[in-house]
Amino acid sequence: MPRHEMLEVVVIDGKARGIIARNLVTGELERHFGHAVLLCTGGYGNVFTLSTNAMGSNVTAAWKAYKKGAFFGNPCFTQIHPTCIPGFRRVPVEADADVGESAQRRSRVGPQAVGDKRKPRDIPDEERDYYLERRYPSFGNLVPRDVASRAAKQACDEGRGVGASGLAVYLDFRDSIKRLGHHVISERYGNLFEMYEKITGEDPYKTPMRIYPAVHYTMGGLWVDYNLMTTVPGLYALGEANFSDHGANRLGASALMQGLADGYFVIPSPSANTSPTISAHPAIATSHPAFEAAEKEVRDRIERLMNVKGKQTVEDLHKKLGKIMWDYCGMARNEQGLNKALGMIRELKSEFWSDVRIPGAINEFNPELDKAGRVADFIELGELMVQDAMYRKESCGGHFREESQTEDGEAKRDDENFSYVAAWEYTATPLPLSTKKN
Repeated sequence: MPRHEMLEVVVIDGKARGIIARNLVTGELERHFGHAVLLCTGGYGNVFTLSTNAMGSNVTAAWKAYKKGAFFGNPCFTQIHPTCIPGFRRVPVEADADVGESAQRRSRVGPQAVGDKRKPRDIPDEERDYYLERRYPSFGNLVPRDVASRAAKQACDEGRGVGASGLAVYLDFRDSIKRLGHHVISERYGNLFEMYEKITGEDPYKTPMRIYPAVHYTMGGLWVDYNLMTTVPGLYALGEANFSDHGANRLGASALMQGLADGYFVIPSPSANTSPTISAHPAIATSHPAFEAAEKEVRDRIERLMNVKGKQTVEDLHKKLGKIMWDYCGMARNEQGLNKALGMIRELKSEFWSDVRIPGAINEFNPELDKAGRVADFIELGELMVQDAMYRKESCGGHFREESQTEDGEAKRDDENFSYVAAWEYTATPLPLSTKKN
């Protein structure tokens, strides 16, 4: 568990010069000076509540940077992974989601008929619907993640999902086991199968796995230049915290590439040699008025959170946000749904700041307080994601607009009008839907 969380960027004379952090064990606020600030804080997939991300993954550091002038690029571009365990928060089928994708390609995916409650092994082959193979005969289960995810959700929305919730489809290895042998499948996916059985109590060698899509990776993030610097001089964003490498979709394992490239090769050169904010300037004492003001801003926000004293838990409010995002700004979006989501998020923001309940005290170990701050930022981020999705009137990668699809139901891009990064700039009031900064 990390001991500190960044809650504010300190900007002096237009340059990032440090941060305000909260000690997560003692609750104390701490000031840290730096000739430059590097954010390596990951993505924001937990805005959806259900994701493959770690529990602590959040947008707070990037969001504070955004509010200090760093542009936010392509916030609506999120990748959904098809092979996650339904009903379990932030638990992928696999330790590495790319392994699960490989597993999907060596299995057969399919739902049951509406109202069919038979066990999967009791359903004859002629009554099984391997819908990816039916819909994409040339590709079958080799379709991209976003296509497989949308197809799974569509099958469940039609009432053909499996399991008690109906929010799952089968991942069936029966034919692969027959063709390759139990030992081959065990060598390739033994770890995955053991994890699944431990969580669900079902043996995937004998019974098809039940899977459902969940948010996996966020291609959007802070806008950066080729040296990974944001629009705030001296403030850099690395890895999934920035938008830089993925465009509208992400290929398997490219996050590893981005982490290695950003950390080993890109950032050392500009941060050490070319940045105007580095060691040529003397250190600034953390008693500087800018540090004082930033710490006061953080303290006032924390006290405001604690003084709401409402009735709803942070978790309940987070789940409400996650459902709004999943239903209207998830795998498929449309104008009507995005408009509805925007209003619902703004209502939820008002509800959060008037009715959230945070137990405990400020100056102590208080994970509920920590999460409350993150959820407050997620709510504001959700609003920006919806605005971005609304403005981009095309389908592209992980962003699928239902108004922009071919006759076969595939994504229809509009490169003439939307072949750019939508980089959004923070204003004190919500941006109108027709406004973009690029």
